[in-house]
Amino acid sequence: MAITKFIPEIWAAALLGILDKSLVYAGLANRNYEGDISAFGDTVHITSIGDVTISNYDRNTDLADPETLTDEEQLLLIDQAKAFNFQIDDLDAAQARSGGALMDEATLRAGFGLRDVADRFVAGRMALSAGNAIGVVDATTATNVYDALLVPASVELDEANVPEEMRWIVLDPATYGKLQLDGRFIKANESGTSALHNGQVGDAAGFRIYKSNNAPQANRAVTAVTTATGAKTLTGVAGQFNQGDVGLSVTGTGVGASAKIVSVNADGSVATVDVNSTASAAVTVTLAGGGRLAIAGSSISTTFAQQILKTVAYPPEKRFADALKGLHVYGSKVVRPEALVVASIKTS
Repeated sequence: MAITKFIPEIWAAALLGILDKSLVYAGLANRNYEGDISAFGDTVHITSIGDVTISNYDRNTDLADPETLTDEEQLLLIDQAKAFNFQIDDLDAAQARSGGALMDEATLRAGFGLRDVADRFVAGRMALSAGNAIGVVDATTATNVYDALLVPASVELDEANVPEEMRWIVLDPATYGKLQLDGRFIKANESGTSALHNGQVGDAAGFRIYKSNNAPQANRAVTAVTTATGAKTLTGVAGQFNQGDVGLSVTGTGVGASAKIVSVNADGSVATVDVNSTASAAVTVTLAGGGRLAIAGSSISTTFAQQILKTVAYPPEKRFADALKGLHVYGSKVVRPEALVVASIKTS
């Protein structure tokens, strides 16, 4: 069967091809450092240069001495490792039209599975580290999607000096459905001249519009601790909250009535609410009032690096079958938080 003709580099390249063709959030991140990883746990050093001073120039007057540039280092950690391992029984392969095609189809499905996990991971990183939070947007009408989401998000990016030609926004299917009813969106896309990329469904308000089922969910139950009686913070593990939670209502034992989240710290472990809490032990609270998260930004905001580190074809010892296993490693980091905007979209 195909296992006898297996070339690891070709299958690894095929898996990466599947991933690259179907990633949405990770596909919108830059891939500037992908060639620098070779193993799980690798750390990629990202160095950026500070601003250069601009001065007046006077004729026949010497310039000031050259300034010393400052740099800043950020670390991209390859901290995610996902694997697949499947087998095809020889009887199934014999009954299929082509055993090699059956293996190819299974590999394709493995690639789709890896894609979804990686894409959700990158979306979560973006939601956690976004530098701008619009809060809850009532998108029950098409007009509100355009006026209360697209336009304010564009303004936020304008104020952060994010290049206009590199902007995108990812919507969940329900929000995109609302936007399709807005005449301005229809008019912007009726020519059909835009080249579409992975998940791209149109253009509006200076954004390339993307659609994804991996948009993070805002409404959810979490276990949190109020730090003390009367405290206005909910504490949890890192990553439990994100910037898209701003504006959500909080209900649960020990949380004041009508409390809303007003801010989330950098690592997502602490959410500040606007009404005093009373409990001091672990309680389950519900975050509500929003929906799926819309994330807008630019590829300069986030970097993503991945490798299919290893693929191995082998015959299982106790089966008449061919098996294939693979290891996918990757990492992502928001390097310019000001170039990301997040909002929780209420569509019903």
